[in-house]
Amino acid sequence: MKRVILFSIVVALAASPVVAAPFNGVGYDGGQVRYNRVTGHYADIGGEFTIRSDAEGGGLLLSNAAYDAKTRGLVSSESFQSFCVEHDEYVTEPMKIWVSTENLDASTPGSHSWFGGNNSNTGDDLGAQTAYLYAQFATGVLSNYNYTAGAGRTASAGALQNAIWYLEGEINSVSGQAATWVQEAVDATAVAFAGYTPDQNSNLYNSWGDTIGNVRILQMYWGDNQKQDQLYLQAIPAPGAILLGSIGIGLVGYLRRRHCM
Repeated sequence: MKRVILFSIVVALAASPVVAAPFNGVGYDGGQVRYNRVTGHYADIGGEFTIRSDAEGGGLLLSNAAYDAKTRGLVSSESFQSFCVEHDEYVTEPMKIWVSTENLDASTPGSHSWFGGNNSNTGDDLGAQTAYLYAQFATGVLSNYNYTAGAGRTASAGALQNAIWYLEGEINSVSGQAATWVQEAVDATAVAFAGYTPDQNSNLYNSWGDTIGNVRILQMYWGDNQKQDQLYLQAIPAPGAILLGSIGIGLVGYLRRRHCM
C-alpha cells in the first residue's frame, strides 16, 4: 500500500509545472512564450500584446481563466492580452517568464519589475493604481475602453499603455483618456499620485483599495538578459496549488490513519 501511495505522489508531482530558478525574487515559473501584435488591438510601441504559448519550449504555464472573452483567446485558446511595464525595454521571441510574487524589499507580498525602467534600473514594485486599471481591462469592464477591434481599440490601447507608463514612473505626463484613467485609478485606490488627489465624491472612491489584487508582473527574460516586463491577471490559486494541496491532504489523512492503527 505504501508503495502505491508513494508512486502516486511521484507521478502527480511529475505532472505539475516544473519550477525554474527565479529570475529575480520569489514567484513561480510561467513557462516559455511568444507574442503577437494583432492589428486593431495595439498602438505604437506599447500594448496590447498577445501573449501565447511557445510549445517548443515547454509552453505557457499560466491560466487565462480570469480574463474576459474580449481579452483572451485572440491568437490561441490559452493566449491573453497584456501591456508593457517599462518604456525602454524590448520584447523578444521566445521569452521565459518568472511571475513575481514579492516586493523589492523581499519581505512583503506584492510583485515587482526587474531592471530596465526609465526611472530606475533596479526595478519597481507594482503600484495599486496600475493593478486596478489592468484588472478592469482584463475583465472587460474598464470604463470607456473600446473593446471592438479597429481604430477605437487601437486608441484605447495607446491611452491605457500611457496611463500605465505614467503610473509606473516611465513617462512624465498624460492627457486625454489616459489622464482620465489615472484619475479613476487614484479614486479607486484612494491614494494620491503625482498631483492627482482622490475625489471622495467619486463612486469609485476606495472601491479597489491600496492593493494589487490578483495582478502580477511577468518578468520576461532570455538567458541572463531581462526583457520587457508585462502584466498578468492570475487565476487563483496559482498553478499546481490545488493538485499539491489535495496530495498533501490525502497524505496527511493516510498518515493519520496509519498512526492510529
